[in-house]
Amino acid sequence: MARTGISCAHEDDVLMMVSTGRWPEGAPAELRAHAESCQVCRELGLAAAAIGEESELAAPALPSAGTVWWKAQLRARQEAARQVARPITAVQLLAFSALVGVMGAVFGATTVWFQRSLRAVGSVVAGIVAGISLPRLPSLPEDLSAIPMGYWVILVVVGFGLVAAAAVFSWAMKEE
Repeated sequence: MARTGISCAHEDDVLMMVSTGRWPEGAPAELRAHAESCQVCRELGLAAAAIGEESELAAPALPSAGTVWWKAQLRARQEAARQVARPITAVQLLAFSALVGVMGAVFGATTVWFQRSLRAVGSVVAGIVAGISLPRLPSLPEDLSAIPMGYWVILVVVGFGLVAAAAVFSWAMKEE
């Protein structure tokens, strides 16, 4: 490599001492004495030491390879655990929804005040429906009161149970 300008035979030695962090305390005494008398080596030592300090301050500390490997393994295990837990969560939600539906059906079938409330709501709805004039369909019965009240209770409880199950299921399966 061709050098231009003023140079010194000891430049490479000074640069090696700076790059290894041994300048000036760890450098040989004769190299330090030379750098005090040689303007090129003195300036090279000062400039290289300043640049080295700046680069150490600017460079972020990188984690060790072991730390990076450990974090990658931990992340892979956590993702695998999430993948395994998803079907289990879905089955648990379906079982919970079925339990709530059965409990609602038992509650609706055995509680007198609840049945009275449903009858009252049913009569209000029947009054509203009677006020609406729709074309008659041959397959619908003339009087909706012919359908036993127990069926309405079961239909309402099952309907609420299905809506609740769908809401809980979609909430549980939502991606984080």
